[in-house]
Amino acid sequence: MNLPADVWPAERVRAWTTALDALAAAGAAAVAATAQRDLLAGTADALTGRFADWVIVDVSPSEPASRSVAGSRREPELAAAVAELSVQGCPMIVSAMAQRTPLVQASMADPAELGILPGGRRVVDAFAAGSYAVSPIMAGESAIGAITIVRSNAQPRVTFLELNVLAHIADLTARAIERLSGPASSPGPHGQDLQDAP
Repeated sequence: MNLPADVWPAERVRAWTTALDALAAAGAAAVAATAQRDLLAGTADALTGRFADWVIVDVSPSEPASRSVAGSRREPELAAAVAELSVQGCPMIVSAMAQRTPLVQASMADPAELGILPGGRRVVDAFAAGSYAVSPIMAGESAIGAITIVRSNAQPRVTFLELNVLAHIADLTARAIERLSGPASSPGPHGQDLQDAP
């Protein structure tokens, strides 16, 4: 973020406060969840607001894959349409999971990176997306899902600060999935990756 020297400290404090608030809210959602669907929806809702304009949470420890979408603009039809898309049609999410590493995109290099809605409208355009970050949800050595945060063009760009916090949130989500699944059904190091799912 290129800011004048006298503005940078205030912006940095605001960014840290927003990120830590998001981490706390996601942690509370992870602890409160009693089912995987609650966990996905709670995490998406917890991160929506100042931290992200839109949040996509993908999880697939077993078939079928699950996706929850939340937005700070109350557009339930758009959220539902994005929730119906396959992660396979979202190249940036697939890439983060395949590499098993968080990724940040400070500008929209490929407008199709977050998928294409029925009718041909790109998710990037529907979200008015300017930047985003993706962190895989890991179980052992396997990526079993991902959390994606999107900020609109009108908001400060996503930076490595948000990416670092998002990675911690993904770890909290992974532990909550493990707790909800129980020890017998937890995905192990040889669990199937979402990107390899049929």
